Amino acid sequence: MEHIPRLSEAVYVVLCRKIGSPTQVRIRREVMDTMEAVKKPVFIRRSLNKMMSGSRREGLRMKGSDTDYMFWPPDHKVICDLSQISLYRISQHTVILMEYDDLTPGFTRLSLLNPSNNEKVISSCIEINNNIYLSSTLFRDNYLRFVQTYNLSSTSQTHGPCATFCHNNTRDVDFAFCLQSPHWPAIALPWKHRCRQQSWPSDVVISDILRSGFHVVPIGSTPGSILEWRISFSLAEQKLVNAMNHTQFLCYGLLKIFLREVVNLNEDSPVLCSYFTKTAVFWVIQTNNSLPWTPENLLPHFWECFKLLINWIFFGECPNFFIPINNMFRFKVTGSIQTVLFNKFYELYCKGISSLLLSETLGLFLSQVILNRTLRVCTDENSIVTNTELDISLFEKFCAYSHKVLSVVEFAAFMKNIEIEICKRLTPNKEAALQFMTSEILRNTAMLKLCDEYQNTNRNRVYYKASYVSRLLKISCTLGCSSDILYLAMYFYKTCRFEPSLSCLHKSQDRMSNPCIVYYDHVNENMYRRCTVGMSLCHKMRIALVLDIKLHSEYTYIDELILEQKTSEENGIDILLIPPLVMLHMLFILNHHRLGDTIRSQQSLQDLHTLLLYDEGVNVPIYERDISWQILGICQQIFGDFPGALESYQHSLQQNSFHKIQEATLFRINSLSQ
Repeated sequence: MEHIPRLSEAVYVVLCRKIGSPTQVRIRREVMDTMEAVKKPVFIRRSLNKMMSGSRREGLRMKGSDTDYMFWPPDHKVICDLSQISLYRISQHTVILMEYDDLTPGFTRLSLLNPSNNEKVISSCIEINNNIYLSSTLFRDNYLRFVQTYNLSSTSQTHGPCATFCHNNTRDVDFAFCLQSPHWPAIALPWKHRCRQQSWPSDVVISDILRSGFHVVPIGSTPGSILEWRISFSLAEQKLVNAMNHTQFLCYGLLKIFLREVVNLNEDSPVLCSYFTKTAVFWVIQTNNSLPWTPENLLPHFWECFKLLINWIFFGECPNFFIPINNMFRFKVTGSIQTVLFNKFYELYCKGISSLLLSETLGLFLSQVILNRTLRVCTDENSIVTNTELDISLFEKFCAYSHKVLSVVEFAAFMKNIEIEICKRLTPNKEAALQFMTSEILRNTAMLKLCDEYQNTNRNRVYYKASYVSRLLKISCTLGCSSDILYLAMYFYKTCRFEPSLSCLHKSQDRMSNPCIVYYDHVNENMYRRCTVGMSLCHKMRIALVLDIKLHSEYTYIDELILEQKTSEENGIDILLIPPLVMLHMLFILNHHRLGDTIRSQQSLQDLHTLLLYDEGVNVPIYERDISWQILGICQQIFGDFPGALESYQHSLQQNSFHKIQEATLFRINSLSQ
């Protein structure tokens, strides 16, 4: 067993690289916290509150990490007993009482104490013995239809309590429409006393969890339980995961990897999901204090969690962490399924820690450590990730951030939240995130204002006078990343100010030719380090970060791409992602063409063609090549190069249809023959 500490440290290093180092995980959580605080008003217009849950919200980044969102009407309050009704104004809130009698522990019925004004809630009601109850089945189905109506996905389907769909053609996302209670259920009160006896989590975390309440999600204990709702502690679990130290967090990640790559390998519908591994980690952290949670003890703690899972499978009992009398295996791990699962786990138990060699993620590196006893393993974070990689971890969060502004009222709510956040003591990560979000909100507000101007005025009018829109865009460029000036160039082009647009393009070209530029994970680390030494994260973002140009379907940016925006929106994709260099060349081509400078326009057209022909995914990501070839074809068609445009459109059709613009491409091809 003397080699276990060394193997534990090796696994710790691999997991830090695959899942994230302590600082990388902290960056993800801090940025997400800031984004949620700023974006809070977005669902006011839909009368829904929103919370991100699942592995990604907890800070995990690994293959198969799920993204879940919970939505609930804020004016519907679930109470645990009648005495709590005095806390609410009946004229403003719909109060819903939980009933536990004769139900499986962890499940409840919901009785409406006063009428609701929510159509989906009203149509989910069933009257029984003069009492109005909410049907979980009807509630779930009503919101599934709501998702399909808004065309979030043409393939939305029910999955447990959730509506599952493929978001922007990239990954499956679960939407759980539920109800929220700001109280703590009586059935879970023993959890508080148990935690204080075991000294995990801390009293501060316990108090925070109790204040945060819980949710009820529309799923019963059995398929026919149309009135039952499951009590969900997703928010409490998120806070518990955040309370883990990094070794505990990686143990959770290791169990998820082991479950996916070893236990559930080649299984389409696995019996065990990652929620059971999370529960096992919670129990082991709270009850097993024999070894400290340090990198050299990672594998012994993993093994304790594994043995606990075997024990649960053998007895067919998996106690919920908050409500232990709720056996989560009651209807899931029974009969022949239980026997097969136990045999599989027991076979892995007999292999011992060596069963980790079966993992695709861990096997190769562990083999090298076992065979080469002189291989040095260092768990210090500085030896695992560089400062540049930490910066990129922050910038990656910005790549994923995107939100529209759809009204002046919403803009005011955003700015109020930003003002509140600025007054807080911010970490460098939160400060950079707040600055980035402010830039994007200002930019999208400018686009909203621009669309309003064009709807209310003559579209052929030329705007020479500096406007509210240009001022917002200029402030946004000052705060935002290196490529944001392209939005200002688009604005000047759209308003027929071609010389100012070209001036912006030259500035953007100079910035993006900087050797320290970061585009996704493409960066020259040595040059980045030299150019940004001693700079704050906010300054690094302004001079080094280059992001895709995002064209939201709600705004009109330039007329030449209206067809693509509408086609993409009709097919469920609400945003076009355009590589910044592609947009730069397109705007050079269009501005020079409008000014009658044929030579420079042709040169820019050739530059764009060369970029698409020879780029290997560095400046034009694979999934953005459909819109990139489409843009080249549009420019060629404007110039009258119809054979070249036809070839480019055909190239666009051959690419991965990330943006779903094939109909627009076919329309443009047909227009060439007319």
